[in-house]
Amino acid sequence: MISDTSKSMLMNAPIAILLVSGLRMLFNEVEFRWKVHDVRLQSYLSHLEKKQLSANDSRLATMPPPPKWKRDIDSPVVEAAMQDFIDKLLRDFVSDLWYSDITPDKEAPELIRAVIMDALGEVSGRVKEVNLVDLLTRDVVDLIGDHLDLFRKNQTSIGVDVMGILSSEERDERLKHHLLASKQLHPALISPESEYKFLQQLMGGLLTIVLRPREAQCPLVRCIARELVTCLVLQPLMNLVSPG
Repeated sequence: MISDTSKSMLMNAPIAILLVSGLRMLFNEVEFRWKVHDVRLQSYLSHLEKKQLSANDSRLATMPPPPKWKRDIDSPVVEAAMQDFIDKLLRDFVSDLWYSDITPDKEAPELIRAVIMDALGEVSGRVKEVNLVDLLTRDVVDLIGDHLDLFRKNQTSIGVDVMGILSSEERDERLKHHLLASKQLHPALISPESEYKFLQQLMGGLLTIVLRPREAQCPLVRCIARELVTCLVLQPLMNLVSPG
């Protein structure tokens, strides 16, 4: 537009007047509104409100969270029975038997209690993951069926008539020797020493799973825990189930 204007001032004056008049009419007829962004300044109080913890935040709880073994067991009745059993176990076989003669301090028995309860909690959590329907209707039935088949085969080999005239003790002894000769006898049934070794290996593998990594990596803790469970729990339990 500027390049099209004339060099003469007289010619440019009417053009300028027309432009000014046109712009004035445009502004008079059309309303222009400029959008203004509302900028809210954040106050220090609102800043503190954002940083304020919720009333349900666990960090504001006055009571510490329950230990992991309690959450795994999740049963006050089972928890009370376990604690009563562990109390008697520690009193009879640790505190009264030898520990109280060394020192009156109670820290070591409490640490042993914590290790045992953590292990029982881990076992409880794993038991809850077992499908009881499959365990009772399939696995246990198959296991009993295998034992019955093994008994019938060996009974047939020995002789049904011979087994019928033997006493229960003689029948068990004859079956034991026959299974041992055919290499079908379980290693734990060969002798009391073999039973102890088998239970020891079983508990050694189990403790590596149920103990916390800190205790499982300590040879002393692992050894003491293995012998306590093997000698004071499993062996008496096996003798109770099978007195012979």
